[in-house]
Amino acid sequence: MPVYELEGKRPVIASDAYVHPAAILIGDVKIGSGCFIAPGAVLRADFGPIIVGEGTSVQDNATLHVNPNERLIIGMNCIVGHNAVLHDVFVEDGCVIGMGAVLMAHVKCERGAFVAAGAVVPQNMVVPAGKLAAGNPAKVIKDVTEEMVAYATLGVLEYRKLCSRYIKGITTVG
Repeated sequence: MPVYELEGKRPVIASDAYVHPAAILIGDVKIGSGCFIAPGAVLRADFGPIIVGEGTSVQDNATLHVNPNERLIIGMNCIVGHNAVLHDVFVEDGCVIGMGAVLMAHVKCERGAFVAAGAVVPQNMVVPAGKLAAGNPAKVIKDVTEEMVAYATLGVLEYRKLCSRYIKGITTVG
């Protein structure tokens, strides 16, 4: 798997996390227990740390990066959707970042916040706990519903199971 040390800082991956061989981790990256890092995901911590909390999935082709003297923190049991871009953000526990969403510098998603697919969240925006932000530029449009929470909870569980399946059974052919 492409895991790179840079200037004495190397990724630390929990023993029960799964990082696909086509993902790239560079520098000061910490991957928590039960995390699933999908093919094509890039976690580039060459300027500052990236921390991915327990049970979080970072899906295909997501890009996580940090500016100098900054950090990127994703809490526990979050979903970062396919092709999402996160830069210098703080995502608290239980958040969902939709497919293709872009979170600019210093965005904070409070506990259980959702960012819709394709949203562009402007610099310094706070998405309050239990709210959904959507659009370009993103705006808070409504409360997260019980159905949305149930769907996200199921998604977290399914990706934790997928993590175990990949650890136990993925092989290359050809």
